[in-house]
Amino acid sequence: MGKKKASLSSRYKRFFLHETTALVAAGISVLLLPVIYFFGKASGAMDLVGLYDLMMRLTLIVTLYYSLKAHKLFLMQAATVGLLFCMLCTQSQYALGNLASRDSETYITMGLQGFIFLAGERMSLFIQSFVCVNHFVIHAARRQEAIRASVNQVSILFLLALVVVQLIIAPVLSFERAYILYIWTLHLDELFIFILVACAELILLIDQREYVGG
Repeated sequence: MGKKKASLSSRYKRFFLHETTALVAAGISVLLLPVIYFFGKASGAMDLVGLYDLMMRLTLIVTLYYSLKAHKLFLMQAATVGLLFCMLCTQSQYALGNLASRDSETYITMGLQGFIFLAGERMSLFIQSFVCVNHFVIHAARRQEAIRASVNQVSILFLLALVVVQLIIAPVLSFERAYILYIWTLHLDELFIFILVACAELILLIDQREYVGG
């Protein structure tokens, strides 16, 4: 059992510490931004707030990748917090605004997949809030930083799994096609952004453990 856990941990570290992982995650997330804008405009879901969010994502993704590449830890911390907060603002607007403004019968008529999708968006908002707040606490407090960082890593992995579920469910929802494509590409972008964040969180975790001598 110990060897199995060690093996899983080593594979996890190799994946998220590999330069290709960060490069692919950053590259795909940036390339998806104009696609999100296109489907957002086509479905009528994209406004100036959405456009501003995409521009912020672009800036923060590039900044975070640069900090990973150059191993600038303070910039990495700032870019990670900024990107997490940017994603949190978008998710709160979407889960508590866009989806909440639709009649509840819309989701009832969709059946189980509609309920799971709505619950998944709310759960995603909760986890993103936890990760974002915990990240602030990690670098504000000087106690148990490594433990909190490990909790954040697990939370991000759960968030990645949740986004994959939403990606699977989105195509079978009974929204208009352009809106479904907008939702799908938006969540796909989130998936790669959170992979990039996980890369940064792992590096920061290792740095915290070295700092406390663990």
